[in-house]
Amino acid sequence: MTPMLAPLVGDAPTVTFIGLCKNAGKTTAMCRLIEELSGETLAMTSVGRDGERTDVVTGTEKPEIWVREGTLFATARGMLPLCDTTLVVEGLTDVMTPLGAVGIFRALSDGYIQLAGPSAVNQLGPLSKTFRALGAQRVLIDGAAGRKSLAGAESGATAVLCVGASVDGGIPFIAAETAHTCQLFAAPEAEDAGLHAALDAEEGRYALFSLQGERLPLELEQNGQPAWHLLPRDHCVLWIGGGVTGPLLRTLARRGAPITVAVPDATHFLCDRSSAETFRRCGGSLMAARRLRIAAVTANPWSAYGKHLDGPALLEALRAAVDVPVVDVRQ
Repeated sequence: MTPMLAPLVGDAPTVTFIGLCKNAGKTTAMCRLIEELSGETLAMTSVGRDGERTDVVTGTEKPEIWVREGTLFATARGMLPLCDTTLVVEGLTDVMTPLGAVGIFRALSDGYIQLAGPSAVNQLGPLSKTFRALGAQRVLIDGAAGRKSLAGAESGATAVLCVGASVDGGIPFIAAETAHTCQLFAAPEAEDAGLHAALDAEEGRYALFSLQGERLPLELEQNGQPAWHLLPRDHCVLWIGGGVTGPLLRTLARRGAPITVAVPDATHFLCDRSSAETFRRCGGSLMAARRLRIAAVTANPWSAYGKHLDGPALLEALRAAVDVPVVDVRQ
């Protein structure tokens, strides 16, 4: 097999597969990378459920996950009867799912596995550390539809963004939405050393800084949110430790004053394309304390729901819309 994804993810310790929608091809892309990294000891888990032949929600066919002897994986206890590989228990976690407690296992033979792992970002970091203590060279996370936050689970992680025909709207819409996500992930870090240090150390929900990193007074409402109408008219940096939504950006845009919104990393940007464009037109900008990287965009012209797009046309549109490498993992 010609390496396609492995050269793009490089030596990233964790690779997360995120999608613009359900059935975007995340598991297909992960299975491709598993084959390409056959010489490494891999560890993997999933947010949600993956590896089943038929999607339990949509009833559509899904790719199975085949692993080699020595692979580590975390899955719920209820998934074990559905795994046909011989395995050994390496440990238990305190993560509970509807399918039972999540355990850590090692495959003692080649075979198929099914995954149902943690659903929270703060659970994935400790799990990755446990994987590495058990000898994993790289961690793969099969994400859930729309869950970009998973890509920020570990420092140095990279993401593979999966898009395709399952996204409603046609090729131009898919290309525009893909470009929007890539643009959010490309949010820059602070260039000023003082501001960079201030953002890197900030742990609060909200904070306000000058462009040089000096902390400014920030008035809060009784509900704990900033008093938007009292923000300075001079260009300043508003730190938001949680999610940045479309309504929030529209609120800031209506002020008519330049402001930079800074977050821990780009996975905190939960805003839609229209709101982000409006915010930028009003002089706003986005910044991340820690830069994340999308290593590749995978294009799947086939939909699990029977819809098919022109493959070459989809690839061409995506490559024209983004600076990230675009590949068809089915090749």
